[in-house]
Amino acid sequence: MKGNKVFSTLQIEAIKRLADLKIGKSKSEQLSIRNEIRNVYKFYFSDFSNKKGFTSKDIEDLIRSGEIKISDENYKPPITVTTNHINKPKPREKKHPVIQQSKGLIYILDNFKVNRFDPKTDSETIIANSPGNYILCLKKNSKLPTVQVKPVLTKFEGLEVIYTGIAGGSLRTRDFRQHFKGNNAGRSTLRKSLGVLFGYKLIPRDSDPTTGKTKFNITDEKKLSDWMCDNLIMYFLPTSDFNNIEIELINHFNPPLNLKGNSNMINIEFRRLLSSLRAKRNV
Repeated sequence: MKGNKVFSTLQIEAIKRLADLKIGKSKSEQLSIRNEIRNVYKFYFSDFSNKKGFTSKDIEDLIRSGEIKISDENYKPPITVTTNHINKPKPREKKHPVIQQSKGLIYILDNFKVNRFDPKTDSETIIANSPGNYILCLKKNSKLPTVQVKPVLTKFEGLEVIYTGIAGGSLRTRDFRQHFKGNNAGRSTLRKSLGVLFGYKLIPRDSDPTTGKTKFNITDEKKLSDWMCDNLIMYFLPTSDFNNIEIELINHFNPPLNLKGNSNMINIEFRRLLSSLRAKRNV
């Protein structure tokens, strides 16, 4: 046996997340994730099965069979619920009108107001599966991590704006699946900015560290996802004119986490600090 067969709850949950993270990735990315599972958590799926590849469900099956042991005394294995006989209706996707061209800032902001997404409570299906813009705000009583320089924040719908962005392909994929639950700061500048403000250490994203791409370790990525879901609200606007609208939004709100395209002298010291934190790597 190459690895361990006894793990803590935290370890097994991390392994399950990494296993599912491999799905849909390139061979080199899958190899990097597999090596992290083996080197960090000492888990070798080949110790238990000849099957190629595995998911969190395979790990849960090993726990239920007793081949993997959990060291926590009160741990309860996941319960398998068979729902084949239940015809669950698929969540109905909301239809969103697509703005073809900006008609002024007031018009733009009025259309943003009707598309509000709370990652803590709302289904991702309410987010338009089309290109567009988005505004990220702090929920009431939520604050950015405290650093040496305090940013000046403007408000939208009574909430403090921290970032605006564009999705050239799909708002749903970019905003929810990469920002809120992507668990990979290497593919989300927003996640990277928030993570370094929390003091999380950047590590190489790829198996080849010379690429310069970075992310956080799996524990910090999970903490970051939880914080974002608990503390952020997103407004979105389906539009094909996203590049021009992004300029208008940055000029109007001066979001502190927007480094590119933001030359406002207010928050310049904060942006300089953020840039320096993002440039640091833990190697």
